[in-house]
Amino acid sequence: MVAYRFAHADEFDAVLAFYSQMIDLMPGTDFDVCWKHGVHPSPAFLRESVAAGGLLMGVAAAGELADDDGAPLLPSGERLASAMVLNGEGAPGYEGVSWLVDAAPGETWVLHVVATLPCFHGRGLAEGIVRASIDAARAAGKKSLRLDTFITNKRGQRLYEKCGFQKLGDYPIAYDGLGICSIRVYELPLLANDGRK
Repeated sequence: MVAYRFAHADEFDAVLAFYSQMIDLMPGTDFDVCWKHGVHPSPAFLRESVAAGGLLMGVAAAGELADDDGAPLLPSGERLASAMVLNGEGAPGYEGVSWLVDAAPGETWVLHVVATLPCFHGRGLAEGIVRASIDAARAAGKKSLRLDTFITNKRGQRLYEKCGFQKLGDYPIAYDGLGICSIRVYELPLLANDGRK
């Protein structure tokens, strides 16, 4: 059984190992999002996210998931299978997006660096962590969840749409190490009276 929870400070090394594995395993696949060691996601970004309580993880007891030998081991003895960062910071270019929900700073969360180790693909872990982020945002009283993804990331787009995110279109967004790219943007309104336009 996979549990979803936020990372603790003593779990940073496993988080860094998880994202290092993702960077090594992504090139040339249909889920390659052009991450680079030391650039994106940077160790500083991940450390700050863990310290702020914003790194959500999908974890399971060691041996509970088949083929989990390569998944980073947490101090608790659990294996780290999926992860993402949740914070209120959109990338440069978000200010030009026609969002569904009018929200002041801090009233929305943005999903960043959403990932599931390839050895766990096809088991529902990606959907599980996205749905856990929705639950966490609702519990925190957020008005919406926002995200962006490469136009070529068809697998991710299907996942986000399955989880209820609405495609808002393609916008010029600045990505670390890549410059300005045309990026597909999504939003999921969370509250019934959320100030929709």
